[in-house]
Amino acid sequence: MCARLSAMRDRSGQTVSSYTMEVLVTCCLLLATKGAAGAIAAGGRSNAVYPGEDAAAEGGAEGAQPQPHFILIVADDLGWNDVPWNNEAVKAPHMETLAREGVILEQSYVQPICTPSRSALLTGRYPFTIGRQHGVIRPAQPTGLKLNLTLLPEAMKELGYSAHAVGKWHLGFCSWDYTPMKRGFDTFYGYYTGAEDYYTHTRDWTIGEMDDDTTATWQECNNLYCDYPIVPDQNTTEEKHPYLDLRNNETPDGSQKGTYSSGLFASKVEELLARDPQVPLFLYLPFQSVHAPLQVPPKYIRQYSYIKDHNRRKKLGMVTAMDDAIGRVVTALKNTGHYNNSVIIFTTDNGGPTISAGNNWPLRGNKSTIWEGGTRGAAFVHSPLLPNPGSSTPTLIHITDWFPTLVQMAGGVPPEGIHGVDQWRAITEAGLPQRFLMVYNIDNTTSFTAGVRMGRYKLLVGNPGPGEWTPPPEGIQKIPRIGHPLSDSFTSTALTPDGDHGVNGTDSNAIAIEDEEQQRKLVTEESKEGNREEYTEPHVFGREVSRLLLEMSGRNDTQIRLYDLFSDPVEQHNMAATSTQVVKAMVTLLKELRASIFLR
Repeated sequence: MCARLSAMRDRSGQTVSSYTMEVLVTCCLLLATKGAAGAIAAGGRSNAVYPGEDAAAEGGAEGAQPQPHFILIVADDLGWNDVPWNNEAVKAPHMETLAREGVILEQSYVQPICTPSRSALLTGRYPFTIGRQHGVIRPAQPTGLKLNLTLLPEAMKELGYSAHAVGKWHLGFCSWDYTPMKRGFDTFYGYYTGAEDYYTHTRDWTIGEMDDDTTATWQECNNLYCDYPIVPDQNTTEEKHPYLDLRNNETPDGSQKGTYSSGLFASKVEELLARDPQVPLFLYLPFQSVHAPLQVPPKYIRQYSYIKDHNRRKKLGMVTAMDDAIGRVVTALKNTGHYNNSVIIFTTDNGGPTISAGNNWPLRGNKSTIWEGGTRGAAFVHSPLLPNPGSSTPTLIHITDWFPTLVQMAGGVPPEGIHGVDQWRAITEAGLPQRFLMVYNIDNTTSFTAGVRMGRYKLLVGNPGPGEWTPPPEGIQKIPRIGHPLSDSFTSTALTPDGDHGVNGTDSNAIAIEDEEQQRKLVTEESKEGNREEYTEPHVFGREVSRLLLEMSGRNDTQIRLYDLFSDPVEQHNMAATSTQVVKAMVTLLKELRASIFLR
């Protein structure tokens, strides 16, 4: 591969740009020296200065900077255009202040759907290497996040931290061994499954078999009914069995019926923060908000009365309710003496589902797809310890990176074999980028789909899912974006891929679907008819690429797309047919990555 790169030319006969060559050669050398697995985990320990490093090294010596507190906030199903720093219509003043007085992360990537993102976050590993790449863990599935993996709370506890989780788990509960307090957390308050009622904290299920590998007994699911869900529009005569899914540590808590979840979780965090601020804290706060069902107190909906789409009013009201909860958390941090030595990290878990009023404009696609709209997440870092508050960074970040970043900031060394890289220096010092390479996903569970990023280029293999652009019902807002890569990339709603029509002008936000598995199935069905006009077939790239793709996908007609995200961040122009050498290099890289670290 390295030899081929030395004389790489594009289809027009011109030598590829020096930047492209630099990226390709860098990746090539990493592959040659470390193998493909090393290439995606090549960050190592940087020379950055970390808050708390002296304290960890000196055993908390007097005068040393103490280890920082970490508050890791995850919003559920929050779209790129569902936050105030990307959409001025969103009323979330606490989040906006935190973001604008911190560092806004312009290229922070997550997985396309819930369980894979949470798996990546807490393990520092790409989901396709640990069997969690395909979809969510359904309540009846007798599985969970692999028990032989070290999770982030376990690593933090080894460094002297207390570790607490408040909110959504969704990483398995078929055995107590998979539940939060057996995976490193000292305390847990929240729910195990993927979605439920915001007020009753229950979910309706029917007793029966879904399929052979998802049946479970009452005892096998920790005393929860856990078979298949009732789809909202499905006619059924079977009896519903609502179950309570809210736990205080491991004990069901039936005392909070009628309490909206974001406020409930804020109250539990306030209780936790009453503890000694001298003990370093790792707080994992994955909100239920703003996942379906679309439920929120009416006072929040009224703030968006000018928006005609009722479900969009609800969705943005849910964002504002979550913002109030985050404001309470920050106030508690300040009142208890934690704030001045804290690092707050905020991220969504995937793109917004347009089917339940989420919005990712101007990005293409939505939740469950590997378009930018499904994977490029709203995120920021806020801390009094930041040397560069009030800034933004275009550095490439993946959700796996938070594991090594937090561990190394706390003075530790991450486990070997993880795929995340330490990003603290890139975030705070405008240092050299720590990533040139990122895997969106590799999934051959039902059909082969993969995405890989190398420098400015994004390669998609297979069907990435529906590729529409969905303008927000409240109208397109124009707000200042300092150094924002998307700021000048669009001027109107007239976004279409080459040779196709792609703006979603229908009211696709009118339906709220509660079950993530149904969302994934719907995406699959919609995508069968979409994206036909704009992909390139393997034969264009010659026999070698066709052979590699056939080996990976088992198909001779695999879809190929290549985008330059620096010049085309909204994925409008597939350049695969005119950049054949770049495609060849990236397909070869993808094959090596898959062969080296795909464990299934």
